[in-house]
Amino acid sequence: MSIMRNAVRAASCRIEQLPDGGWSRHFCFANDSAVFSGHFPGRPVLPAVVQILLAQITLEDCLPAFVLARVPQAKFFMPVGPHTDIVLHISPGRKPFLWVCVLSCGEAVAARFQLEGDVYEAASSSCPS
Repeated sequence: MSIMRNAVRAASCRIEQLPDGGWSRHFCFANDSAVFSGHFPGRPVLPAVVQILLAQITLEDCLPAFVLARVPQAKFFMPVGPHTDIVLHISPGRKPFLWVCVLSCGEAVAARFQLEGDVYEAASSSCPS
């Protein structure tokens, strides 16, 4: 999994704090990125598990004590290929430890999912303000 984590970090830009207490981050993966390995030969598509990993890593960067417990809801609306500008928006959910994540490519929503964490301390946020 460290290969995937390294590929995600290499494809990401800085994190921006949002007014609602969430974050935004941009990603763009090259055609030869490890995230596309085997998925699918000849027509690379960003796997759903990697899309979730984008949000998990962002939350871990912003909330060092964040531990992913489960993905209570996920919908993937369109395939995402290489060289696509991906924008991830993460907002606080309606209950503690729940985060709403939206992945957009241009004007289109590519995925919408929720991540639920076990323990985190918002006061220890290390993301830029």
